[in-house]
Amino acid sequence: MPLRFWKKDKPEKGKPEKETAEPREKPKEPPAAKPAPTEKAAKPAEKPAAPAAPPKPGEVEVFVTEAHAGLVDLGLTVAPTKAVFAKRVAAYPGGDAAFVAEYRSAPYKAVTRVLADWLGFRVPETFELGAILKHVNPRLSSFKLALAAKDLTWLDQELNLRKVKLILGDQEKVVRFKDARDLLKGVNEILASRKLAFVELETWADDFAFLLVRDPRWDKLKNPELVVVKADQTATGGECGECGAPVGKYWSDCLKCGAVFG
Repeated sequence: MPLRFWKKDKPEKGKPEKETAEPREKPKEPPAAKPAPTEKAAKPAEKPAAPAAPPKPGEVEVFVTEAHAGLVDLGLTVAPTKAVFAKRVAAYPGGDAAFVAEYRSAPYKAVTRVLADWLGFRVPETFELGAILKHVNPRLSSFKLALAAKDLTWLDQELNLRKVKLILGDQEKVVRFKDARDLLKGVNEILASRKLAFVELETWADDFAFLLVRDPRWDKLKNPELVVVKADQTATGGECGECGAPVGKYWSDCLKCGAVFG
């Protein structure tokens, strides 16, 4: 909106003949319109962390205990990791106060973000295949598995569409992908018989986040109030306005057509 106002001011500069004083006043207006970019800079300041009031005594520990117990119940971690989880909360952008502030208003965002940076891994919108394998294989090694890839080929650079042959033991699968979501979906199809899956975590941004889970408890993961997992099994929050596909509560985009919400 501020940019539109600024564009409307420009034509007025074309009337210098009527009043010579106006051009001097109008250069003052663009500086007044320059705060518009500060609105973009103000979006990062949405973080309630910086101005948040310090947590009450014992509040951080209460929230950490509650959130960690919830993650254990979801099957995403085990009880002995509570101390490590607490350290990850302390490293939350803005510190403990920021985590507490977000946890009070949107616990699903606070916990999902910590989980993605703790046990999960993030993939940018534009990525190289080798970069993903560096995250995937250390996690698969815990189950004595290793994923290999060969014959990577571009199908359509404008659409960012590629194909690759994935190899896991004696299994092979050709996967066509345009983003990390497509690629990991192919990986999951190979892992299905082993009851392993890289589940996608919501990031509310352009990047992706994934977490390797053994035998996912979909009946519990479909409840997004603590962790937002994006999968067909958790798409129980409504429909996509573009394609009509089921979507989950708190999702930022559609898994089927890629439409961005909100």
